[in-house]
Amino acid sequence: MVSLLHSVIPYHPFKALYVLIITLSVVLRAPFWFLYLIPRFLRQHPSWTLRQSFMVQLLQVFLHHTSRLRAHPPWSLLPGAEKERYERISPSEKDVYHGVLKDREIKPVEVGGTWYPTVYGPGNTKRKAVILHFHGGAFVVGDGRKSDFGHGAGLLTSHTDCWVFGLQYRISSNPGCRFPAALQDAVTAYQSLLDRGIPASSIIVSGDSAGANLAIALLRYMTDHPDVLPKPKAALLWCAWVNPGHCLNPKPCSSNRNHGTDYLADSFPEWGVRAYAPAPLDATGPYISPMNHPFRCEGVPMWVQFGEMEILADDIVKFAEGMREIGGNEVELHEDKGAPHDILLLGAVLGFQDTTENMARAMGKWLREKI
Repeated sequence: MVSLLHSVIPYHPFKALYVLIITLSVVLRAPFWFLYLIPRFLRQHPSWTLRQSFMVQLLQVFLHHTSRLRAHPPWSLLPGAEKERYERISPSEKDVYHGVLKDREIKPVEVGGTWYPTVYGPGNTKRKAVILHFHGGAFVVGDGRKSDFGHGAGLLTSHTDCWVFGLQYRISSNPGCRFPAALQDAVTAYQSLLDRGIPASSIIVSGDSAGANLAIALLRYMTDHPDVLPKPKAALLWCAWVNPGHCLNPKPCSSNRNHGTDYLADSFPEWGVRAYAPAPLDATGPYISPMNHPFRCEGVPMWVQFGEMEILADDIVKFAEGMREIGGNEVELHEDKGAPHDILLLGAVLGFQDTTENMARAMGKWLREKI
């Protein structure tokens, strides 16, 4: 019966009925959640405020039901609210798509992205480098635009001397966008920065959650094909989803020691990995689940951040330790006490503004020492 419900919910008119029922349910239950969480000892973590506890609970419910709906977010390359800060990028005419990027069905396509705080200008003496950022969202939601990543981009531009380019890569909830579509788009974006005269020594690769997974895959691709793309100056990996293959197991989140202090529900990462790496693709392979596949990335110092209370904490630490064991790698591991998953993206929504500011300040200090 459960599998039958999952198969019919994403389709109209079942989707509309489901949304109506869930909306009414949440509206009726939300006041009781709020009242329940007023006593500090009943909150998910004793250091959390009432707002933080309530918003984490609300977001967990939202992600669970979003996952069951299997929504297909609209894909548009129109500028929208970003106006002149939005840029479209055509696939590179250079021979940069090799190895795992060669696919019978998935081909490089035109993509887009948003510049923060302004469009890149080489005459600007205040900003010295470009952060190429890949947004999070389990490979099934998000677009890197202002409404999605505006707050995170603001943190990056405020605490560094860099422009940020938030790539709108293809997400796998849309048809024909499984792996390696996102990695093809990452290569397209990176090559476009090089083509406009930005040297690799002035590019920092960055990503949050699934976007950090994509950033790691791009670094691995550069390592596997050293004559194709030069490596960037540094990498910023925020709450990296380093083991998507594990999410094919039953209840990957609810069996985790931090399940009670994070908003990730079992259904969300499972939806993500099944869409991004459907069979017969190997979701445990090095380009999709890098945790158990460390590699040499000499010359690219990595900032690896995670939240103490997030479900991915242990996986991220294991990944960082594995990378550190390889000679030539430089890994800075940064833990944010009391934080759930991906506060770079959602810290302001969840009420963790002070933690995100401190996190971004620490990153900025580290990055200035590297560039």
